[in-house]
Amino acid sequence: MSGSAPIRDYAIEQMNGLLTTLAFRVHQAAKSPGPEEIHDVRVGIRRFSQGLRLFADFFQKREVKKIRKLLKRMMRLTSEIRDRDITLEYLAELKHEHHRQRLEKERDAYEREFSEMISRWSGRDFSVKWRRALALRRV
Repeated sequence: MSGSAPIRDYAIEQMNGLLTTLAFRVHQAAKSPGPEEIHDVRVGIRRFSQGLRLFADFFQKREVKKIRKLLKRMMRLTSEIRDRDITLEYLAELKHEHHRQRLEKERDAYEREFSEMISRWSGRDFSVKWRRALALRRV
């Protein structure tokens, strides 16, 4: 057993937890893609991405790169939704309706795209696939 084994075990434990949380948040958002659920997915993506960066030495670079690319796409899409949610909330506070309809249509379009992406991820059982790719099982 090498000196890095306890650290690797810790990394695996942390990444398993982060991936479990991310998968839960993604499935919650698939059911109800409201502002809070979208925000929670974004938080899950950021935390999981940070874990990939922090523990990069314990995982295959190729696999990490693939996963980070998918996360980046999801983050871009959720950013579009989140930006509109925040703007719509702000306009409601101001009781300003001028751009509301356009923003709601745009948000709906991004939400459909988000739902399609989640369907693809879930259809491929992304969390199981990523666990396998990162070898997030104790050996």
